[in-house]
Amino acid sequence: MVSEPRVVDEYADAEVHRMLTEDGTICEQGIEVIRRDGAVLLRGQVETAHRRDAIGERVAAMFPDKHVCNDIVVTAVAGPSEPEVIT
Repeated sequence: MVSEPRVVDEYADAEVHRMLTEDGTICEQGIEVIRRDGAVLLRGQVETAHRRDAIGERVAAMFPDKHVCNDIVVTAVAGPSEPEVIT
């Protein structure tokens, strides 16, 4: 028996990425969105837990019939401790 390839809805994928990029409270381009078997997996890094949670909520609203697994990591970004000297 030959299994059929998984059909990817490229329009829905593009819509998710556009929402993540254009939403003024999110503005993220580096989030990976993987949809399969009734679930949506989110991976990537953001600066705050608030932004991670906002992404999860917005994607869950786009796919209310799917389980959203938010594996986005919060990475603290600190400013430089001293000015960079350019010579």
